[in-house]
Amino acid sequence: MITLPQEFLNRMNQLLQETDQYEAFIQSYDAPPIRGLRLNLKKLIANESSCSPTRITYDRLVEEWNLEPLKDASYIIHKEKKYYREFYMDEEYLLKKGIRPGKHPYHEAGLYYIQGTEAMQAVAHLDIRPFDRVADLCASPGGKSTQAADMLSPELRGFLLSNEYVALRAKTLSSNIERMGITNAAVTNEDTGRLADHFPEYFTRIIVDAPCSGEGMFRKDETAIKEWSLENVRLCAERQKEIVSNAYRMLSAGGKLCYSTCTFEKEEDEDIRDFILTEHEDMELIFEKRVWPHLEKGEGHYIAVFRKAGKDPFENDASSNDASAHIPGNSISAMNYKEVKQKDQIYLIPSFMPDLKGLRTFRSGILKASDLGKRIEPEHALTHAINIYDPEELNNYELSVCNYSSDASETEQYLKGLQIPAPDGVSGKGWVIVTCDGIALGLGKLVNNQIKNHYPKGLRFT
Repeated sequence: MITLPQEFLNRMNQLLQETDQYEAFIQSYDAPPIRGLRLNLKKLIANESSCSPTRITYDRLVEEWNLEPLKDASYIIHKEKKYYREFYMDEEYLLKKGIRPGKHPYHEAGLYYIQGTEAMQAVAHLDIRPFDRVADLCASPGGKSTQAADMLSPELRGFLLSNEYVALRAKTLSSNIERMGITNAAVTNEDTGRLADHFPEYFTRIIVDAPCSGEGMFRKDETAIKEWSLENVRLCAERQKEIVSNAYRMLSAGGKLCYSTCTFEKEEDEDIRDFILTEHEDMELIFEKRVWPHLEKGEGHYIAVFRKAGKDPFENDASSNDASAHIPGNSISAMNYKEVKQKDQIYLIPSFMPDLKGLRTFRSGILKASDLGKRIEPEHALTHAINIYDPEELNNYELSVCNYSSDASETEQYLKGLQIPAPDGVSGKGWVIVTCDGIALGLGKLVNNQIKNHYPKGLRFT
């Protein structure tokens, strides 16, 4: 039984008294929290194109895991078929099948992201196009950033700036960007005011999932309950006004801003909406929704999407491209990029990456390799970014592939950091990408029919 702050209960009673929904709202706290699962369509469709029966496919995953798409799920169309991104996750069903989504090889391979179903709705309503320049200003741990990135195309110069003010949280964000195989992003650790100075009217889409009092998380996070107070609500509202003001400065003419919180507080939701509309007469509200846990499957959330007046700089691109029909690529070779060496590390930076000089940057593009003096070793991030079905690309990086099934003992051993035997028929030596049902997990080194483990220590299963 969850014990909620009395002042919070009083405020919710007042907020819901007109609709007579207070009792149903309180009763929703007796139910377990609901999580969703968002598929990485870039990796899945690349895997599907291999036409191998041993590869995990979209249809197989959706059927075997009993996934149901959200009502307003985003999608792409490939060969006259819809591929949805956002799904409800039936955790009771998965548990009965012995599947733990957070500790599954597919999770480590970046095949999906576990996220609240309510949180997925914000980005889905932002209308991100494959060629947009997107900023996520309060991004950790990366749910909305990685969702936006799956809608962007490196081939069409789509770019993501994913920012987190708290350095430790920025590290987690960077790790998730890497796991999902995102090549066209930069992760920064900055104050939004400094970003606004650096990128005036630059971004065509901006996400502000603002730090808030966290009331919508009470059902799954006891810390949020302990930290709640009226003073914190007011502090959050002041911080939110500062962040959305900086977001406005960064938003291009014709651009769209999505503001969201995981709180029910009017002071942090509708009052911030009114602040944006009052302070900036050229901003128009085009979508608004409250997600209530007693009315739909999910936790609490508030979403508001605004459009800035003026001509969209990508208006011509918009008229000639159907975002839902575009199949995002997952291949560095298809991008224009440059090698940049920073100390002993070699990065692949997209040519369209904006200048980040002077900003605290955690990652930019993809970490390709480390120069150890006598030899150059590939890096883990590269395995998640390249197209493992492109022989030319594999040859370019002097890599080969060793595939195992998701339920093979070798897969579990690899994720624990152990040495594993090479698959039947594989011989020779050199660097390999260890894959699970065709999806990259990480690096190994083939020697005498054994694969020496190079899976990062911080990611290993215990």
